[in-house]
Amino acid sequence: MERVNVSSDTEKRGKLLLLAGLIAVAMFLNKILQKDISVEIPRIYLNGALYFVISFVGLLWSFNFQVKLKSILYIIQAALFVFSEAIFIEFFFFQKFNRLYEALILLILLTLVFIGNYVAFLMANVFNVGLFKNIPLIHVGRTSSYLLSLLTIYFVTFSLLSSNLPIYFLLPIIIIVYGIVVYVHYLNIGIDAKEQIWKTILTGLVVLTLFLGVFLTGNSHEIISFVPVVGYFLCVSVVSQGDIQYKERNIFFSLISLAVFFFIAIFINLLG
Repeated sequence: MERVNVSSDTEKRGKLLLLAGLIAVAMFLNKILQKDISVEIPRIYLNGALYFVISFVGLLWSFNFQVKLKSILYIIQAALFVFSEAIFIEFFFFQKFNRLYEALILLILLTLVFIGNYVAFLMANVFNVGLFKNIPLIHVGRTSSYLLSLLTIYFVTFSLLSSNLPIYFLLPIIIIVYGIVVYVHYLNIGIDAKEQIWKTILTGLVVLTLFLGVFLTGNSHEIISFVPVVGYFLCVSVVSQGDIQYKERNIFFSLISLAVFFFIAIFINLLG
């Protein structure tokens, strides 16, 4: 179960392409064939959960079940990205399509979804294979992990805000999702296990604090969702920096940039 057959790489890439394509087509058809004017919110999350399960099982199948226990985290990261983009599309295109140009816009968007899915699945495959042998693509996988985690935070934040959930439901979900995203990405970039927990907690607190700071000032979901993304981006850039002197300068610059962006976001949010 733990031995990776190199000759199966082409087969696995084909499976990953097929899985990414099927999910993108399913999202497109689900929206085009929508009968109701709008979709009920529980149905949106149910569909997202279904895509999560399909992605999870599909990745196990694509990997020919050649996985280790640690592989589950990589698979969850990719499946969580698929879940987040699925619910984001539903909330972004909440109404039933009545015009041709709307369907064309969705088709273009879902082409990007297909690419995003494939990148997420390839990333999971790279990290999974990396558990069995050293491969040069591990750095590409880490870059992909960074980009996908940024998108996941934005998609989930926007969708949860659009759901108008009570604060006692919203906050626990936000904390759990942010925690998973940050932890898995820090795992992917190879942070020492002793530092990983407290860096995850610190980054999560920064991102959550920024979210709450903007969340309580208005209802512009697009603006609010960008703030935790920027906070996460700057935190990871500081954590990932190895040079001590450069890290100190980077922290100062990051704090100034974050403060400026934060107050601009609050101002725009108040106007909205």
